[in-house]
Amino acid sequence: MMADMPHWVPPKKPDLMQQIREMEEREKQRNSHKQTDNTDTTKGMNPMEFFTNYAVKD
Repeated sequence: MMADMPHWVPPKKPDLMQQIREMEEREKQRNSHKQTDNTDTTKGMNPMEFFTNYAVKD
């Protein structure tokens, strides 16, 4: 019965080279948006535009 009891196995941590590769890939993805889109549309609306669009007009 003890052999059938479930046990917790800690998740395997990636090695240093794998972490570096993942970080480089994330950086490439972040920089690719800046190079392909020169406008600020990738991150949403300009805060000043947002507030002026929704401001109460007197």
